[in-house]
Amino acid sequence: MVKSWVIYILSVLGAVAFFIVYQQWLAWYVLMVLAAIPFVALILSFLAAHFFKVRVKAPRSVTVKTGASLLFTSSTTPYVPGQIYRVKMTIIELMSRERQEHTFVCQIGTDKSVLLQTDHCGTYKIESIKVRVYDMLGLIPICKKVDLHGEVPVMPELRMPEIVVDSNGFRAKLLSKSQSPFSELYDIREYIQGDPIKNIHWKMSAKKDDIMVKEPQEESHGRARVVMPLEGTRDKVDQNLGEVLFTIRYFLIRDIPVTIRVISRLRRAETFEIRSKLEMNRAMLSILRMPIPGGQNHE
Repeated sequence: MVKSWVIYILSVLGAVAFFIVYQQWLAWYVLMVLAAIPFVALILSFLAAHFFKVRVKAPRSVTVKTGASLLFTSSTTPYVPGQIYRVKMTIIELMSRERQEHTFVCQIGTDKSVLLQTDHCGTYKIESIKVRVYDMLGLIPICKKVDLHGEVPVMPELRMPEIVVDSNGFRAKLLSKSQSPFSELYDIREYIQGDPIKNIHWKMSAKKDDIMVKEPQEESHGRARVVMPLEGTRDKVDQNLGEVLFTIRYFLIRDIPVTIRVISRLRRAETFEIRSKLEMNRAMLSILRMPIPGGQNHE
């Protein structure tokens, strides 16, 4: 690092001046020790880089506008203590393509937290990371190739829409084939080879002068459909996501399946079929990775 080299060069110049003025063996000894420091630092840096390991821990998900951070933990051999490392990384938010640059210096063996800017919904992903390992004096850097991955989904806040549709309006009753032979509802059709004899409708067979059978039916309900335009300012998208999440939960609690159709000008429309909370979470994580036009603008 620059500061360490400035201090080292000033120390060498001071030792040289001391030797010129006094020309004693102590001044020569100090000058030789200072001259050997870069070589010792290089050896220590190579050893530290060889045994160096770093990991990053990211939260599974957070809610928008709440604190979130990446935790870096590092380790090396105990026989080369006091080393430091420098990290330079780029974090990209996948919806807006907005980039965050982070740089920090930390001693190996200690933890370091990197705070994320989670002002809007989206997915924050480590795009690139560069690591340099230094000796204890910070003179000689050794580049270390590390394979670090981390993503932090920022979920929307639940937001009730201005108009909450009565769920009864989505419970359209339909008839579909039932697997139960004891259903009180049934349809009548012509006999097909293999149909059970007990399903024959004798009265209707006599009227039609053909063998007619009863096919068990059951009631099924319709499906709620939510259309979400994925465009506009980030504040508007956050609001839409919050209202969609509220609506999905509203219908799932009432056992109504939901179909989400996400429309964006940057890619073709995508449809998600949601019948459970797990499918809801998967759909939301996919939406939070979609790019939006004009996403870096705010209201």
